[in-house]
Amino acid sequence: MASPSSAAIFILFLLSTAWLLPSEAQLPQLIKGIKVGGILYCSPDGNYCPTCQGLVGVNVTIFCNIGSNNYTTYALTGPDGIIDEVLDIVDGLLFGITPISCVATVQLPVLNCALLPTIGLLQATLIITGNLISGLLGLLLKAVVGVFHLISVIH
Repeated sequence: MASPSSAAIFILFLLSTAWLLPSEAQLPQLIKGIKVGGILYCSPDGNYCPTCQGLVGVNVTIFCNIGSNNYTTYALTGPDGIIDEVLDIVDGLLFGITPISCVATVQLPVLNCALLPTIGLLQATLIITGNLISGLLGLLLKAVVGVFHLISVIH
């Protein structure tokens, strides 16, 4: 039978080393897709304004460079200009380890919005939120569309 003092020393040892054990949230997780959300507005730059309507039926290209692989998917804006798409990552990625760089683009002109320029490309960086959700593919990483910027296209 262990003495009370050796039991206390053992408990102190466990408590002092507990910070070395990573929690489940800190372990790399295999992510199978990125769930992208955002809104495209009929405004001079595609971004929010209080009097602007969302653009329905606009093609949005989502491009990600993940590690050494490139992934692309296409979305069509829904009611109120909502962008809601999942980018399938065939090989998966280890969140927190694999570098991720993603953008959403809209080719101009957009026929149902006279406020947008008639040539060029709207581009927004995707902001990775770090939130994980479960989807049909497995674990998905949430991302939101950042601020759109006009990229000039020279012919």
